[in-house]
Amino acid sequence: MADSIGIDIAEVARFQRLLDRYGDRLVARVLSSDEAQMLARRRDRAVFLAGRFAAKEAIIKALGKYLSARPSMISIAILNDASGRPRVRLPDTLAAELARVQIEVSISHERSHAVSLAVCTEKS
Repeated sequence: MADSIGIDIAEVARFQRLLDRYGDRLVARVLSSDEAQMLARRRDRAVFLAGRFAAKEAIIKALGKYLSARPSMISIAILNDASGRPRVRLPDTLAAELARVQIEVSISHERSHAVSLAVCTEKS
């Protein structure tokens, strides 16, 4: 059973404009170094960035009930497992603080928007 959820949507065109204007500075504020490496190999950079941004916002919203301070975007990494599913990686200190919390995230992309849902459940 879900204990907390978060959802977010991002407009791809907005992220294209931001990439055009700020480029690597924007990437450095939103993506972890591993995610930035993934982005560098993609043609659909704005779609990828919008999806990761929406996912991180959804995760932060879902974690709100567990945290006293908002984590930075770059401290949360969303990497794909062997089957391609997105998996959340937190920094060690935050992961230790949230050891009892399981975080699942889903990201969906369309031409114009990316949407993400995060669900947190407490492990028994």
